[in-house]
Amino acid sequence: MELILETPQLLKKSMDIISDIVLEGTIVFKPDYLELVALNSNNVVMVIFRLLSTNFEKYNIEEDAQISLSLEHLSTVLKTCDDKGKLILDVDTNSNKLKITSEGKNRKEFELSLIDFRDDNLQKVPNLDFPVKIVSSSSNFTSAITDLGFLDEGVGLTIEDGNFSMEGKNNSMAGKIDFTTDVDVSDKEGKNFTARYSMDYLKKFMKAEKIVNTVELSFSSDYPLKIEYKVVDKLLLGFILAPRGEE
Repeated sequence: MELILETPQLLKKSMDIISDIVLEGTIVFKPDYLELVALNSNNVVMVIFRLLSTNFEKYNIEEDAQISLSLEHLSTVLKTCDDKGKLILDVDTNSNKLKITSEGKNRKEFELSLIDFRDDNLQKVPNLDFPVKIVSSSSNFTSAITDLGFLDEGVGLTIEDGNFSMEGKNNSMAGKIDFTTDVDVSDKEGKNFTARYSMDYLKKFMKAEKIVNTVELSFSSDYPLKIEYKVVDKLLLGFILAPRGEE
């Protein structure tokens, strides 16, 4: 099975973020996109990644094809591949390896050993019902995380009277940011909601600002947070993060 990616930037940047959260995973090749759904080691974060076939010059796949591999190793190899040259992904079932070829300024060839696949490797995205969705510019969200990052390991997200805010605190300081520009709040229940989440993971997620200009946040009181970065007809990079209690 051979795939040819015209421009590898979306795959490279996404794997750089994902491999900092999940070490291993299974990529499933579907008719219109390849997909990775994986939990991190402590089951706090689920990563959802889809790269659509429209990114590829060649996307001829076998039915229900899938590979399991080290995402850390994959990201390490992809970082060396040229941004503008074609990227060839070739699954060799005989040697049980993924062959990666970068056709940039210099031709580069790599091989990654695959991991034996087990049915329990495959994760499914949970069916979560969110009453609130916030759409903001990625830079707006990143700035808020950065500004509150020194205050606490956890950050609070709040919807109050249809307005969205984020806050952090420690023993001697507290900070709050009200989103007043570059934000759209949809609250289908018209209620107030609040929940706290890990600052450490939010800092990892916000790196997707380099890929996508907007971010979608969905949550509820003491409920998981779903964050999605989307490029229309090209990419979905999403995260589901478990809530955390008060410090």
